[in-house]
Amino acid sequence: MSFQIETKRLILRDVQMDDMPVLLAQAAEPEGRSGILSYQADETYNRNYFIKAIAEAKFPKRENYTLSVTLKSETPGTRHTLIGNCMIHNIEPESIETSIGWHYGSRYWGNGYATEAARELLYIGFKLNKVSEIFADSFADNPSSIRVMEKIGMTTRPNLGLLNQIRGWSYGENRPSVRYIISRNQWLAKTERKQ
Repeated sequence: MSFQIETKRLILRDVQMDDMPVLLAQAAEPEGRSGILSYQADETYNRNYFIKAIAEAKFPKRENYTLSVTLKSETPGTRHTLIGNCMIHNIEPESIETSIGWHYGSRYWGNGYATEAARELLYIGFKLNKVSEIFADSFADNPSSIRVMEKIGMTTRPNLGLLNQIRGWSYGENRPSVRYIISRNQWLAKTERKQ
């Protein structure tokens, strides 16, 4: 069964084969290369990743959601514009190993789309799947992704210089990576205040 969730401006839905050319082109954009792991710029890696995501979407008990993010069309009957993708992985009830991430075409940066979609990833993890904690990693020199994590209520521990460098090395990169985390209790407290 196909998964889809909507926000005010976006539709997040399972990745489809028709999405592949746009998603591969976005991953290859020079502007976005500094924000992703080196291997994530490889077309073969990305093609295999999306093919696996399409197959996993058919599993009755899902552990991963890789979602295409489209803009809602203001004209009924027209195709929605594919702006990027986002994911939530390792979903198990009470898990503390659930991660989220995203990648958008550079022409769609700066519009709040990543934040809007990331909020839905938290909803998928905490509300629909009852995970205990969700984390996201970013390079320390990627202020845009860090800002998304902060806007959705995630926090990090300050002054972890060596640990951040080691985390970067664990990804095969020679630059520091930061980890932001939010617990289900923190998310529920923030969500209840807004209602």
